[in-house]
Amino acid sequence: MHHGPPSQIARPEATLPSPRQAYSDPTHRFYRSVDSVSRAESPNPEELGQQNATRPQYTLEETRRGAMRTLALCRHVITTLELTRLRKSRTGVFHWLAFWERLYTRQFARALASKVTNALTKVDILFRTVANELHQLTQQMEQAVVRAQTDKDILLILEQMEDEVGVRRRRRRKKAQAILNKVRAHIEAIPVKVSDELFDDMKRGVFALDVFCDYHPGDPVAEEHESMWPESFVHQPVGMVAVSPYLYRQWQESGASGSLMPLSAYTGNNASVEYVEEWVNRDELHPADRRARQRW
Repeated sequence: MHHGPPSQIARPEATLPSPRQAYSDPTHRFYRSVDSVSRAESPNPEELGQQNATRPQYTLEETRRGAMRTLALCRHVITTLELTRLRKSRTGVFHWLAFWERLYTRQFARALASKVTNALTKVDILFRTVANELHQLTQQMEQAVVRAQTDKDILLILEQMEDEVGVRRRRRRKKAQAILNKVRAHIEAIPVKVSDELFDDMKRGVFALDVFCDYHPGDPVAEEHESMWPESFVHQPVGMVAVSPYLYRQWQESGASGSLMPLSAYTGNNASVEYVEEWVNRDELHPADRRARQRW
């Protein structure tokens, strides 16, 4: 045992932590983990720049493809609507003219048919012209989409397309309304009373248009009644008539009072016969009208 002074008593020396112990500290572990990442695993600034540059281009191409699909659908709808209108109007006018020939006198039926077919020719020209304009517009917009440099440019092109279609549709509607209002006045001058209900049914049945003079979506019930109308007239007196085959069928089934009007209500006076002859002769004096009907 050592009996020297206290200052000479041996004390354990303070030891520094070993390198292994120093790295056991959380802070050291964090930096060590960072330092241990290899350069191969680190993101390359140049690669990040390329990814950021290609992302907007990818979005632009997606927007471009979507716009082209939308315009292709527009072109398909334009064609389908016009072909459907032509088919339905041809079928409808056939049934309506046959209906009039069955129930009216020859001159009276001829006068009605003349006014309606003249108007139908004008409506055909109008709708065919606008359909061609819309096809050309669609092609122009497709070319603009191909040249577009940004998503915003493409969206503006589609908005412009929508605006242009709206302008042409309103113009077509206004002209079609003028044509049909004129034919209504001509029919009433024969004279034939044309109610609003009959006028709307004529738009649908003969011209395949709705009440606003746009494309009609179709009425399968009315079209079926028109195609089968002769069956309902097998035992009907000739003196009971109506102008519309579909409305006649409705009135017949409902038994509405006064809906079936006698023939004398339309042609029972000399003045009406004179109007009929005047309208028929006027058609014969205008061969240009007949040539116009043959354009389609």
